[in-house]
Amino acid sequence: MAAEPYTLKYNCGPVSLKFHQDKTSRVKLLIGPFGTGKTSSGAYDQIMCQSKRVRADKKGVKRSRFAVVRNTYPQLRDTTIKTVLEWFPFGEYKETAKELFITFNDGDGQSREIEVIFRALDDAKDVRNLLSLELTGAWVDETREVKLEIIKGLLGRIGRFPSVRDFAGQNPFLSPPQVILTSNYPSTEHYLYKNFVENRIDGYAIYEQPQSENIHNLRPGYYNDLEKDYADRPDLLKTLVRGTWGVMVRGKLVYPTEFQRARHVAKQSLIPTGKTVIIAGWDNTGLSPAINLSYVSDLGQWRIFKEFCFEDTGISDATEAFIIWTNLNLHAECTYRHIGDPAGKNRDSTKKSPAEYIAEKAKDYGQAINIEDGVQTFKIRREAVATRLTKTINGEPALLIDPTCTRIIDGFEGGYAYPEIANSGVFRDEPIKNEYSHIHDSIQYVATRLFRIAETKEPPIVWQSPIWRGSR
Repeated sequence: MAAEPYTLKYNCGPVSLKFHQDKTSRVKLLIGPFGTGKTSSGAYDQIMCQSKRVRADKKGVKRSRFAVVRNTYPQLRDTTIKTVLEWFPFGEYKETAKELFITFNDGDGQSREIEVIFRALDDAKDVRNLLSLELTGAWVDETREVKLEIIKGLLGRIGRFPSVRDFAGQNPFLSPPQVILTSNYPSTEHYLYKNFVENRIDGYAIYEQPQSENIHNLRPGYYNDLEKDYADRPDLLKTLVRGTWGVMVRGKLVYPTEFQRARHVAKQSLIPTGKTVIIAGWDNTGLSPAINLSYVSDLGQWRIFKEFCFEDTGISDATEAFIIWTNLNLHAECTYRHIGDPAGKNRDSTKKSPAEYIAEKAKDYGQAINIEDGVQTFKIRREAVATRLTKTINGEPALLIDPTCTRIIDGFEGGYAYPEIANSGVFRDEPIKNEYSHIHDSIQYVATRLFRIAETKEPPIVWQSPIWRGSR
């Protein structure tokens, strides 16, 4: 008895539709928040779209083989495989081998034979096997959890089945083979951001889904409830719920409750247009110097409007960049006050200090930069900024940040954090030194002086030896 026809009802959103219509990109990424149907779209694209884009053999059969990859086996089994089998229940799934075989008629006199091989990256044998397969295409689900090396490896394995030799030297592919990626948003440090947004690689395409993408398939209030559930984790609220690039939280936030993006980030530029007293905050030690520019409004609001963040850069070059930018963008009659790390006066092997290098470079431009010492004690520095974050002036926040200061903002939201000690649940009492800490140090030095936070020294602990009585 012939099996009853299976009707596939797939109702995707507009972004997914464009994703499916892309037949030419070598790598295409479908990315969005929770609930946008990314895994379903990945399954449909591979099995229904890509399997159609190969030539039929002499028997009128279109044969294809795909790899489906997930970071761990539990995730692969409970999410990806489950979704694929829900959409294609008529296939033959072999659980031990983690392989699915699907056969169906196209309706145009041809049929398709599709082999889907599921692989988890927490199994070394699976990884070895994955990178030796002859594939038509590949799909990596929740790509943000998968290393870039796997993607690169898959790019070398696709387009090898069916083989050219099986078609007498003719290209068996009707359109270029593809690696498809589906993912929630990671941080801007992730290779997905770098390869698809910051410096997009030729042949890579990104399709970004809004919350509305799959709203017709979600219950009422779905995203409103998630907003409440993730209210205490702004980093995850941003990436998983609202669907934007975020920041990787590397420990316990330094400002877990004080900073609020909606309150402390301005809606427009804060760059002053007239004569203003500019405060330059310097983290002027090491090879990752950082500088922030701010001023205090007539009402006492502290406004940070510019950040300079350098990697592997000497302090002289950083100083030059600062001077050139201010010359080009700020009023000629602005005056400057500089506040920085007291360690900037420590001399190196050449008997010069960062402060001296800065002064020499400024002199080359006919300027003078003399840096006041901020308070170095971290606890005092942190409290100086936290106090401004929680203070209100005439109904407005006492601290406001220009929206272009993304390193500062991302630091507040998670990049600037106390590191955990060996997965113990215990965190160090000073933040990790990273690309966020330098600019935040520069802000803190300014806060300790603008708002007159004094450094108090703890009285020394005097050890008193016990008095022994009697003989020993």
